[in-house]
Amino acid sequence: MGDLLLDCSSVLEARGGERVLDVCACPGSKSFGAAIDMQNEGEVLACDLHDSKLPLIIKEAEKLGITVIKTLERDSSVKNPEFEEKFDRVICDVPCSGYGVIAKKPEIRYKSLKEAKTLPELQYSILEAAASALKKDGVLVYSTCTVLPAENEENVLKFIENHKDFELLPFECGEKHALKGFMTLLPDGGTDGFFIAKLHKI
Repeated sequence: MGDLLLDCSSVLEARGGERVLDVCACPGSKSFGAAIDMQNEGEVLACDLHDSKLPLIIKEAEKLGITVIKTLERDSSVKNPEFEEKFDRVICDVPCSGYGVIAKKPEIRYKSLKEAKTLPELQYSILEAAASALKKDGVLVYSTCTVLPAENEENVLKFIENHKDFELLPFECGEKHALKGFMTLLPDGGTDGFFIAKLHKI
């Protein structure tokens, strides 16, 4: 259960024929997971800020036999009016401090703490923009690979407080139960540190 791809895909519960938006997609694993759950039926739009990374998603999708993924270069912290209420499900795996995977990436310990402090604001902007693309009764999964509350539950609870048309949905992730609609997986017991929240547009 240490693989965030598997965790996010199981929580998202994408279905065949749906439209899925992955707002910070590279390297594409979450988009692939959604497409596989959709049995390659529907559409997955994989977006990233850096156009140079997007061909890697298409190349890997071809290897996997996935044909429903399209890519788009864009800044996902900015709302796109053309996306408004157009997607059934949204993957919002935001840029983060990465402290949950420091065992695999020890260089993270040398990151500037000042830089980490600016992340919650960026993450919240991405979450708001992503949520605007969701249809009514749609589902959004917000995730990070850090364990810092400011980047995780504090952002999600702030969003819920400011958007009364959203609610947190309980979910299961492997053998763990997120009764409040979010969970932090700590880097012990065979898993890295991750945060996952499931939001439903009422």
